[in-house]
Amino acid sequence: MNLRDVYIDEVTSRIPESMRQDVALELESTIDDMTGNDSSEAALFEALRQLGDPQILAARYANRPLYLIGPALFTQYVNIIKIVLPIAVTVVTILSIIGYLTNPIDDTSWSQFLIQAFLQTGAAIFNVVVQTLFWITLTFFIIERAVPEGEVPFSSWKPEQLKKVKPRSTSIYFGSILFDFIATVLMVVLYVNAEQLIRVVTDSGSYPLLNASVLDQFFPFVIALAAFGIAIAIYKWMVRHWTKPLALWNALFNIVWIVVTALIMLQPDLISTEALPLIAEQINADLETISRWGVWSVLLTIIIVCILDLAEGLIKAFRR
Repeated sequence: MNLRDVYIDEVTSRIPESMRQDVALELESTIDDMTGNDSSEAALFEALRQLGDPQILAARYANRPLYLIGPALFTQYVNIIKIVLPIAVTVVTILSIIGYLTNPIDDTSWSQFLIQAFLQTGAAIFNVVVQTLFWITLTFFIIERAVPEGEVPFSSWKPEQLKKVKPRSTSIYFGSILFDFIATVLMVVLYVNAEQLIRVVTDSGSYPLLNASVLDQFFPFVIALAAFGIAIAIYKWMVRHWTKPLALWNALFNIVWIVVTALIMLQPDLISTEALPLIAEQINADLETISRWGVWSVLLTIIIVCILDLAEGLIKAFRR
């Protein structure tokens, strides 16, 4: 079998059997026309080089794409990933954090606890990312090959939709929404399990850092505040841009967050009487200094974070 026949066989073996004879005859004629009266190997090589890779040529004859997701569906494919993947990652992250924090710490150190939590959450996120991408890609792969040529599924764009487009300067990034969700859930989990999770560990044992009776007094306010925060985060995800009402509600939420946190942190008996002397002994400082600096450091950090979030919403919503 000469090189011309080998090339033709490489093409026809990759197309439906009903087409092979016609394609083979067409390719024989085409190659003969391209080489003319020159029967040299160089002329044949030049003709085959112009015809190109037999796999690509076969795909053209069979009208079969050589890509998983083609141009007609690629935009919709990416948009679906942008919607589904963040939701899946958010859900699995929250569930992993809750599941890990609600387990007893036993005698492991905080560093080991955090490393194990990070690895477990990271593994869960990796798994859900792989699974999500696989199933979305498989779905679009099937659609790509099932839809008749020329038709574009999911395409319903109309010029009138431009009227609903909001300025990019008012956009709310999904990372910010994800942070709000995780921070709120983590706050509630830590608050509810503070006696087990926030402890001072010494050679003689571990002791709760915070007074559970004080935290119980503010529990209804914390739950109400968490529900308020989750509702705002959901609304942010739905609208995806700052509006004046949303910015005002977000500002109110941050102000209430600061007030509730201040009321809790400034309780005189918030720090456990068992844990405070142990901390003072370890860092060689008096009890009053530790209590004052610890409480105000946490409170100041929360105030700064809330003010930044509050200011972002107000600036983006009202500067137009």
